[in-house]
Amino acid sequence: MNMNLDAFIGQKGLVATLKKALIRPFHAYIFEGEKGLGKKLLAMTFSKQVLCEKKIACGVCKSCRLFDALTHPDFKIIKRDEDKKEISVDAIREIIKDISRGPIFASKKVYIIQEAEEMSTSAQNALLKTLEEPPEYALFILTCNNLERLLPTVVSRSLVLSFKRYSSSEISEILKSHGYEPKDYVLKLCRGNPKIALDFYDKEVQNKRDYIFDKLLSYDGASFSLIKEFESDFEKFKDDFAFLFETVIYFLRDALMFKKTNLVELITNTDKLEKIVEFANKHTISHIYRLLQDFMMLEKYPDANVISDNVLDMIFLKLSGG
Repeated sequence: MNMNLDAFIGQKGLVATLKKALIRPFHAYIFEGEKGLGKKLLAMTFSKQVLCEKKIACGVCKSCRLFDALTHPDFKIIKRDEDKKEISVDAIREIIKDISRGPIFASKKVYIIQEAEEMSTSAQNALLKTLEEPPEYALFILTCNNLERLLPTVVSRSLVLSFKRYSSSEISEILKSHGYEPKDYVLKLCRGNPKIALDFYDKEVQNKRDYIFDKLLSYDGASFSLIKEFESDFEKFKDDFAFLFETVIYFLRDALMFKKTNLVELITNTDKLEKIVEFANKHTISHIYRLLQDFMMLEKYPDANVISDNVLDMIFLKLSGG
């Protein structure tokens, strides 16, 4: 798929800013916003177009062909190595050394630093020196999920572009571009985040969601054996606590709304109406409300990976109505 700024879906204000900057871009941009809003995709799209001989991401010039093959000598992506805690100062020094050599094919040298907040303080300080006196051909794009973790001096020497959540129609367009049929519940549950929307079409995610719904449906508020099963679920979902909690919370919220109003129109999990109605009919408003409160409390637990056995026992006691 040939990517250019004209074909980019959503983030219209940011795209317009970048289109104006194609000929003479600012030396450093920070693309900031929550995970899943397309920061890396837009960084790649803009980089390709800046490096293209015709500035249109033509796909046929030497620069575009090298970019597509990920072998362009004037383009580098820097990110944290999987086995490392942070992006080291050495990784940034490599870039600084590379910059001094000047571009080979293009008029610019482009560096994307992915999740730039993962740079160590010394790495950020090393980069700062280059941001203060950049060569005219250098272009930096820092993608960032948490702007507060970047040094204020790095932020002040960059142009910050903040990514917004997408409209339902934009999410629909993105889903269609990936060959998916937009579903009502996906548009409601993704909260304007394309990555979350796309994840719903993943078979493993669908299976996890079904599993959670069925587990909740078999829950009778007292069974100790079921509570013990919940304990194994914490192990199963330990890499994705947010998904577990959000799925449970939305399910319980839907059950509560239906219980109070009897209106299926207020249900967000529109593909699971029967299960939500069945659950609502099995439990009292106060019971559902208490469960919802408990899970919302758990969702705010600082670090699910370090939940101790004692905390787990307390959780399961709460779940069992104790």
